[in-house]
Amino acid sequence: MKHEHPPFSVLMSTYINDNPFHLRQAFESILNNSIRPVSIVVVEDGPISEESQKIILEFKSILNIESVNIPNNVGLGQSLAFGIKFCKTELIARFDSDDICNSNRFECQLNYLKNNPKVDIISCWIEEFDTNPDLPTSIRKVPELHKDILSFAKRRSPFNHMGVMYKKSKVIASGNYQHDYLYEDYALWVRMLHSGCISANVPEVLIKARVGNGMFERRGGWKYATSELVAQNNFRKIGFINWLEFIRNIAIRIPARIVPPAVRKYIYEHQLRK
Repeated sequence: MKHEHPPFSVLMSTYINDNPFHLRQAFESILNNSIRPVSIVVVEDGPISEESQKIILEFKSILNIESVNIPNNVGLGQSLAFGIKFCKTELIARFDSDDICNSNRFECQLNYLKNNPKVDIISCWIEEFDTNPDLPTSIRKVPELHKDILSFAKRRSPFNHMGVMYKKSKVIASGNYQHDYLYEDYALWVRMLHSGCISANVPEVLIKARVGNGMFERRGGWKYATSELVAQNNFRKIGFINWLEFIRNIAIRIPARIVPPAVRKYIYEHQLRK
């Protein structure tokens, strides 16, 4: 019997501060999907907890997990660039070690790709929650069609990174993940779109994303603001945005990085998640 959908693998990264219980929930959500990956590549970014190691071992044979280790913590971008080399399928689904897939996530995305075979990268909408996945705080919607994604990407990240599915060859051709501090995903999306990759988003919530109470503290401060400035300037240098778009983005995005966390939370929940 032939497979209706092409084989795909899942790429994940975990590190010492990840919660083992959340990692278990992530694996269980993949296990409960209507269509499962042929394998999961889990990058251990530096030493991880003994409990996380036990959970990976528990699911290893069930989900065909290949765990690859980096001796020292190198950060998300470099760990994903390392891990993607171990994915043996052309189609790869990204997933975070603390999020939860809806049971139809892979099926919905694979069906979309089947009907739109020219698409190179696809994501979906997500529900964000603090501690209880059944009590979402917001929904992050992203545009469905390529032309709208291109326009959106000039202002904000056009994909929800934990819900992305892409073609490995297109990622490698676009320079793979790089050490774009705090902007590894967004920078890769821009390079892929700028190189001509065709994109889409499934206009449906397929993932519950854990943001936690500390998200608004993490997404602020001068270090984050500096990274924002560097990323936007890189987008300008390669010609993805022009000078006016660069100035507009900086004028809007930098202040959001340096305001108090409570104000940033208001901006995210009432302006960016409408």
